[in-house]
Amino acid sequence: MDIREVVNAAVSKALAPNSKEIESGSYRLDGTRVIIDLRGTLTKGEAEEYTPTTSIPTIATLALAVRLMGFQKDSFLEKLEVAMGAALAMDEQAEEYVKAFNESFAATERKVKRSLKALPKKTREGKILTADVHVDVVVNAGPALVATATVAVP
Repeated sequence: MDIREVVNAAVSKALAPNSKEIESGSYRLDGTRVIIDLRGTLTKGEAEEYTPTTSIPTIATLALAVRLMGFQKDSFLEKLEVAMGAALAMDEQAEEYVKAFNESFAATERKVKRSLKALPKKTREGKILTADVHVDVVVNAGPALVATATVAVP
């Protein structure tokens, strides 16, 4: 749940008791003040290094691999097409096909993982975790409407 969802839930809950006083329709909230009071625990984890495999540009990487294959590039492209089709359909049948096609699948997988570990590392900030967070919200939309609510955040 992001902060917008928390505020929306809290504002909706705060306004619910006054809903009979509010006519149907859309209202501009210019000048509306929302005061948020948080209670609970916030923990930030340590920064960690990771290999940004999802940042690897797939098309550029494959194009470079084809270029590096030299006279074997046509054969490589054929095998790559088969491999991509099997990977996209990676169900039990595709996995069996891969294992039958490459008896040393586990060894090949270890080599690929070793290659990935050799890639440059990046640092990502530690995760922020919350526990037992409660949000008190006071909505002040003018003298006619002041409402409060408490929302527990999962």
